[in-house]
Amino acid sequence: MLTSYINFMSVCSFSAIAMTKKKFTRNKQQKINLIYKTFFDLILKQGYHNVSTNIVAEMAEISIGTIYRYFPEGKKDIIGKYFQTTIEKMFEKESLINLNDNNIKDILQHFIVELVKNHKKNKGFNIAFRSVIQSDKELNDQHKEAIYDFFKDRAKKLRKVNKNFREMPENKLIEAFIFMYNLTNAILYHHLSIRNLFNTDEELIDYLTNILIFSLKYLYKS
Repeated sequence: MLTSYINFMSVCSFSAIAMTKKKFTRNKQQKINLIYKTFFDLILKQGYHNVSTNIVAEMAEISIGTIYRYFPEGKKDIIGKYFQTTIEKMFEKESLINLNDNNIKDILQHFIVELVKNHKKNKGFNIAFRSVIQSDKELNDQHKEAIYDFFKDRAKKLRKVNKNFREMPENKLIEAFIFMYNLTNAILYHHLSIRNLFNTDEELIDYLTNILIFSLKYLYKS
């Protein structure tokens, strides 16, 4: 009887700890999302150089300590971590591991679908992010370096598990990924933020998918 009671209490304690941890993780992500939203909303209204972390904290109704807890380097850290989080979601290694000539269209189409969803969902964020990168040379240089480092890491990992990627020199694969990333983002930005280039999402997705297939195969052969 005593053993059963102890086991029951152990299960309850474990469940309570798990629930607390889950709640903490959820609250943390909610605060980070709030900081992103407030920060990028302010940038669209006031410009990057006119926005401080103090203003972000005031408008988000959180303490300045909360911002620096998640973004120790302040504004530049918010920009950098937003980019890192976004690009990791878009270029999941698992989705490219099994890429080959037979499934290349399906895999790249899935990638484009997720990319379109991201751009639509975070349209304001992406416009603000783009304006920041274009208005600050130091951030622009850091952004280019971050893009290169990310795709260098992806290329190394994919070449280990996929012979199709191994057949392409690592530097060529990195260049291909960067080219595809810049091309798709430029077209999506123009289509969603400046002027519609396509009548439907299906047309947009089909166009970008075929562009990526052609680009990847061309760069593979060159």
